[in-house]
Amino acid sequence: MSKNSKVTIEDVAKKAGVGIATVSRAINNSGGISEKTKAKVLQAIEELGFIPSIAAQSLKVRSTYQIALAVPDIRNAFMPEIAWSVEQAAKHHGYRVVNINTSGIGQIELETIRDVKKLHVDGLIILPLAYPKNFVELVNKSPVPISVINYGKKLGPDIKADVVCMSQQEGRLAMEHLLSIGRTRIGYAGAPKDIIEERYNAYVNSLAHVDLSLVYFGEDFSLSTGAKAADYFKSLKHMPDAVYAGNDMVAIGLINRFKELGVRVPEDVAVVGIDNNIWTTLTSPQISSVSIMGAEVSRLATELLLKRIREPSKGAYERVQFEPRLIVRESSVKMKRSTVYLD
Repeated sequence: MSKNSKVTIEDVAKKAGVGIATVSRAINNSGGISEKTKAKVLQAIEELGFIPSIAAQSLKVRSTYQIALAVPDIRNAFMPEIAWSVEQAAKHHGYRVVNINTSGIGQIELETIRDVKKLHVDGLIILPLAYPKNFVELVNKSPVPISVINYGKKLGPDIKADVVCMSQQEGRLAMEHLLSIGRTRIGYAGAPKDIIEERYNAYVNSLAHVDLSLVYFGEDFSLSTGAKAADYFKSLKHMPDAVYAGNDMVAIGLINRFKELGVRVPEDVAVVGIDNNIWTTLTSPQISSVSIMGAEVSRLATELLLKRIREPSKGAYERVQFEPRLIVRESSVKMKRSTVYLD
């Protein structure tokens, strides 16, 4: 039946044989109503073509049924998976998602938290990159609940937010894999080391000696950085026999440029990235990568936020840690005396 804006909530209550408050609880997915009664109300809504007024609901329960998602850069191939998972989890509970790009700039991250009320949302999910020094202070003062998708930083117990962590071990897994397949001259390519510094630190900590001539820092974690890194490594008198790329976009740029330069992957140089974005399986060769479980992390962050919105004063703040997973593909297979199972 087509929706009818002239049908009122009173009409729905009458048809379902319940009170107006019960209809409201069914619409808002609130407690205090059985599944059988809720189903009866929803059936009446469908049959009458009733359109709940979001504005009216917002006035009654002081809710906008919207949440915000703030990420560093939605153009990064890893971020759409985050955004999609948040949107699907929110939609399941009747919420919309407002997307914000912070460009990984500390001031914008702070402004997003400070001005969150101006966005007319009930809560915020933020994936910080800069982690400015008064980040925790502003989170604790936020007028709406916040879930933090934590990307490697250590956040103390004083933060008043649910925190879902992507593990800091992704870089270690990448380096352990390259060492295990017999590569001894391993390079690093990525953004400046103070951006997601744990990834570069994993490179340093995995080696007995760091040859800085094998380290390339670009402006960011992009295809361009990867391509420029390939040019740099090819210019060396002794090229690396493997490269640990700070993310998959760098790895893709690196491999594409290596092809143009006549460098074979993995025969001459093995390559491993991080994030396991969709493009890693569409390249040739397919790229080994460490999954940091982005879909699972973002889905849980959304569920925790919506629970906090419904019951803001109940329960301790959650701290959940997800572990990464190495996925070996063609770009880093062991070339001799070993059987390698590809993903």
